[in-house]
Amino acid sequence: MDATTATALTPAARQLGAIEARRMLRHPAYPVALLYPAVFAVSAMAHHEGGPRPNFVYQLVFLSLFLAYAPVTLVAANRTAAATYRRSVRDPFDGAPVDDRQRAVAVILGLLRGPLLVGLIGIPVLLALQEFTTGDTADRSDAVYPRTALEYLQLPAIVLGAGLLGIAVARWLPWPGALPLVAIVIWFGTIGMTEMADGAVMHGRTWFALWPVWVDGAQGMLPRQPLDQEMWHLTYLLGLGVLAGIAALLRTSGPRRALWLAAGAAVAVTVLASWQQLG
Repeated sequence: MDATTATALTPAARQLGAIEARRMLRHPAYPVALLYPAVFAVSAMAHHEGGPRPNFVYQLVFLSLFLAYAPVTLVAANRTAAATYRRSVRDPFDGAPVDDRQRAVAVILGLLRGPLLVGLIGIPVLLALQEFTTGDTADRSDAVYPRTALEYLQLPAIVLGAGLLGIAVARWLPWPGALPLVAIVIWFGTIGMTEMADGAVMHGRTWFALWPVWVDGAQGMLPRQPLDQEMWHLTYLLGLGVLAGIAALLRTSGPRRALWLAAGAAVAVTVLASWQQLG
């Protein structure tokens, strides 16, 4: 590892990372995103939907993490990273004991210490809630099937990947409208890879989707999938996120040899996971 990369985690970068974590978590996009689960909850209760109450609470928390919190992390991380390089804050940062790469590292640390930590907290919450849920419901779409903590790790992996992608977009595409365009491309690309499963087991290209495959049942949430496939899918999601983080660092000044080596290793692992997850 080169000297610049090895010294990127300086005390100053770590301190700045704590500041960036607070900035991300305080981003106004997060409270706005809470409107989605709130509207979902009100609509479901008004129409007497959602099945048993424990199932409904579980689904509300799950959807909040999956369809609200993770996408908003893409926005919060992007805007936080972009603000770090605005002209109005460059002078104070230029006087700080951090270089361009350390600033990027600090934003990534902020993501790890802020939004990702919140995503990880969601795992024990879902594990506790699923103890009261049931898969035996009158409406198949209301069924909830228990899963392990390893399977739930896919949710914070999505949060991590979304945040790292947001940071990479801020570094490589610092233009108005770039983030919405990237989000639209990813959304429609993921939808295009998705096939709804009519049975209990998912097959085919849905394993390449950027979310847990168990949400793609034609009649509701799928039962547990083979654990080895789920773990390869987790590796696939993490690999894509790591590649986004490396891409953000490659946009900074300094030696890049170690970054290219890391990128090559991440590509190899992600490609392997992509193939293995198909079962």
